[in-house]
Amino acid sequence: MDIRIRATRTNMTTTIIRSALAGALAALLISGSALGEEYPSKPIRVIVPYAAGGGADSLARLVGKHLADRVKQPVLVENQGGGSNTIGMRNVATSAKDGYTLGLATPVFVMTPSLMKSQPYDPLKDFTPVAMIGFTPMVLCVNPSVPAHSVKEFIALAKSKPGALNFASLGPATTQGLSATMFNMMAGIDAVQVSYKGSAPGTMDLIAGNVQFMFNALPSMLPQIQGGKLRALGVSSRKPSPQLPKVPVIGDVLPGYEVTTWYSFVAPAGTPAAVVDRLNKEINAILGLPDVRKKLAEDGVEADAMSAPQLGKLYAAESAKWAKVIRDAKITPE
Repeated sequence: MDIRIRATRTNMTTTIIRSALAGALAALLISGSALGEEYPSKPIRVIVPYAAGGGADSLARLVGKHLADRVKQPVLVENQGGGSNTIGMRNVATSAKDGYTLGLATPVFVMTPSLMKSQPYDPLKDFTPVAMIGFTPMVLCVNPSVPAHSVKEFIALAKSKPGALNFASLGPATTQGLSATMFNMMAGIDAVQVSYKGSAPGTMDLIAGNVQFMFNALPSMLPQIQGGKLRALGVSSRKPSPQLPKVPVIGDVLPGYEVTTWYSFVAPAGTPAAVVDRLNKEINAILGLPDVRKKLAEDGVEADAMSAPQLGKLYAAESAKWAKVIRDAKITPE
C-alpha cells in the first residue's frame, strides 16, 4: 500500500513539473513570437532633439517615412530641441523600454558628458544603439556680405577684428558649437558665440546677417549654399564633399582640423533585443534603397548601414575621442 502511494505521488510530481516546463516553454515561444512578428502594433515615436527644419530633422523624417511603409504603422517625428540635446534625449531615456520611442543621436550625444557639469543620463549606459543612417562633414559658411572668399581670408579678417564677428551655434555643448570653438582656437580667432535652439533658426539669422558665420552639418546648409544665400568657405572632412567639389578642406589651412558628424537611432536601455534587431534590419534595408541613397547623397550624407553592436562601438570610440579633444582644448564644462 505504501509503495503504491509513493509511486502515485511520484507520478503526480513528475506530471506537475512537466506541465510547468511546458507552460514556461510555451510562454517563451509566444513572447519571442510577439516580439519578432507582432511588433510594432502601434505608432512609433521618434524624438529629434533639434528644432524642426534642420538637417537632422529632415533625415529622421526621410527614414521615418520609409520605416512606416515597411512596418505598416505610423512613425511620428517629434522635435524637442534645447539643452544641448539633453531635453529630447532625456525623454527618450526615460520612455518605456518597448521599442515605441526612438531618439535621433548625433555626435553631441556623446560629447555632453565632457561638456556639461550636470548630465541627466549616461549615453553609453542609458540607451541601446539601434541603427546608423550615415556620415557628413561640417561646413563653414558666412553671410555673403562678409568680405572673405576663402578660409585663409576669413581667418585674416577675423584676426583684424577681434570680438567683432558673431557665430551661430546650437550651444557650446554641441557639434556646431565645438566645431567653431576648435576652429577659433586653432586659428587664433576671438569671436562671439550666439546660441540657438535649432539649426534652422541659426541658419536663418546667418542668412539675415545677424551673425556672420556658422559651422553646421552639410545637409542643413546645402540648399542655402546652392541657392546663393550663404557662401561656403571650407568643409571639415579629410577630402572635399562630392556635393561641394570646389569648396576646399579646412585642414589644408589648419592642419589637424577635422570634424565629422553622423546621424543614428537609439532606444532606451533595456529595449528587447528582438525589437532592436527588427528595427536595425528595417532601417538598414531602407538605406539600401536606391532612391534613399540618392536622396542622402544629394543632401551630403554618406549612407552607412551598421549592426547595433557596431554602432555601440562607434559611440564608445567617439565618446573617448571627443573627451580628449575637449580636455586638450581646455574647454570648461558648463
